[in-house]
Amino acid sequence: MGGRIVGAVAHSPWNSGYYQCLDKPEFCPNQETDIAYYGNDLEVIYGVQPDVCCDRCASTSGCAAYTFVNENPDGKTACFLKTSTAGRVEKKGAVSAAYKDFVTPNNTCIADVWDGCGNSKDGTTCCPDEAYCQPWNSGYYQCIDLPNKCPVQETDIDYYGNDLQTIYGLYPTDCCERCAATSGCAAYTFINENDDGNTACYLKWSTTGRRENKGAVSAAYTTPTCTAKVGDPCGDANNGPTCCPTGSYCQPWNPDYYQCVDVPEWCPSVHEGIDFKGDDLSVQYGLLPDGCCNACNGDANCIAFTFVNKNDDGKSACYLKSGSGAWTPKAGVVSAFKAIAVEAN
Repeated sequence: MGGRIVGAVAHSPWNSGYYQCLDKPEFCPNQETDIAYYGNDLEVIYGVQPDVCCDRCASTSGCAAYTFVNENPDGKTACFLKTSTAGRVEKKGAVSAAYKDFVTPNNTCIADVWDGCGNSKDGTTCCPDEAYCQPWNSGYYQCIDLPNKCPVQETDIDYYGNDLQTIYGLYPTDCCERCAATSGCAAYTFINENDDGNTACYLKWSTTGRRENKGAVSAAYTTPTCTAKVGDPCGDANNGPTCCPTGSYCQPWNPDYYQCVDVPEWCPSVHEGIDFKGDDLSVQYGLLPDGCCNACNGDANCIAFTFVNKNDDGKSACYLKSGSGAWTPKAGVVSAFKAIAVEAN
């Protein structure tokens, strides 16, 4: 072993101050710099070079991938052989790759729902297809049923940042339901064990910021198929918005009537029930949502807006913004970003 792909290079971190282009290992060509495959460890080998780490994976039964870290506190390199590429997290100074000829074994999980599935020290074991591994505390993880609306659960992963709201005292399935019922919620992170004794459900507007966090579990909300059409009603202030078809959004005209309307041409990223608080440039009254978008598009300093149709004076209000400010949940409000044209070279 030990072949190289001629002319193909990867970036190898030697230390925090120096990364170098190296030939890609023949058997592990898809290198990911500053990425670790967290968990699923098969074996750890110290004192080898990056290409040898790939070779050792290729020659080790059950090895699907590896993570290599050159700079460690003990002065030795570390080659972590893995059974899977799952648990992909950002880690400065690491480089990871899959073994290209790995054949997935036909292993059947014999665990049942409600069985234990690991702990924070040893990591997770398997759960059946209809379940996931829920951390209750650092010493006990358990297979429980997948929430229908959030079926892709990530154990020991936190979607850091992008918070809409934090709700305390819920169970994991309730956290998913609250995300599904909250306008603008795309995902959540749930932590059962906290210093104050309360569970914490962090509703998120994005799945970005993915990083390792022992005891956390995160998932995206899977939106059900929408049968509504443009022009159909889509909820109210008391019950919140329902779905609208692709290319449209739910516009609050007044507290009792929300309607699916077309997304403005120049402002395709619309966030329902979200106020971009702060960063105000100006306020224009009496516009419709698409007119508010056009006003932002015509202002070189405007990158976003918040639109409120129903106000005490009977006039709509269009707040042009120089930024997206603080994302604040607020019924009856929609906010959007202006599309930025990119000139072709």
